[in-house]
Amino acid sequence: MTLWIALTLLAQQPAIAGGANVAEQIACGPISPSIPPSAGLRIAGGYEGRFMFGPGEPLIVNAGTRQGMQKGQMYFVRRVVRDMFTPVLPDFTPISVHTAGWVTIVDTRDDQAVAQVTHACDGIIAGDYLEPFTDPVIPPPALGGAPDYDNPARIVMADQTMQTGSAGTVMLINRGSDHGVRAGQVLTIFRYSLRGAGPAVDVGSATILSVRPGTSLVRIDASKDAVYVGDLAAIHRIQ
Repeated sequence: MTLWIALTLLAQQPAIAGGANVAEQIACGPISPSIPPSAGLRIAGGYEGRFMFGPGEPLIVNAGTRQGMQKGQMYFVRRVVRDMFTPVLPDFTPISVHTAGWVTIVDTRDDQAVAQVTHACDGIIAGDYLEPFTDPVIPPPALGGAPDYDNPARIVMADQTMQTGSAGTVMLINRGSDHGVRAGQVLTIFRYSLRGAGPAVDVGSATILSVRPGTSLVRIDASKDAVYVGDLAAIHRIQ
């Protein structure tokens, strides 16, 4: 069974998707772009005043053939989340973007299109914006190496303003392809005790699932304690 068929079958289930599947975690994960998204393509609404949509349901997009929309095109559905909790760092300005799911265009008019919810990570609502869909790429088996405590990344964001994570949670670190980070690398999550004055204490482990220029999406694989935004992450590197 191909990845796409598996995701399509999952999307046909009536329940909102969970987070157990790696491909789904990558596709549904939060992002933090370097600049706010333009968000020109949006969910305009639905039939009979509907404003929230789930798997298989139709909705209306505010663009049509004049804007290049075609049947069969697929789009991520995302929204910018107002985040008053995640701190700004010298090398990271939080722009919190939640992925609600993805849709397929099934009919087009000059300036409108009808899309169907292909997969729901969460409820899709009117006003959410669209970006072209790309298939999630499952990372290779975990790379080896020892944790580099001298040059740690930092956990900088979770989904929808959450500030903590645990095993199975996805979060973002402030390292990406611009820093030589690759999908599949393992992280040791740690923090310094005694408010920074004491020795380092390992909190858990994580795997990098996908990489952007300045950030990476990581999955917490195991944790001895809650993982907090602000915790450090030693990237395992092969010497």
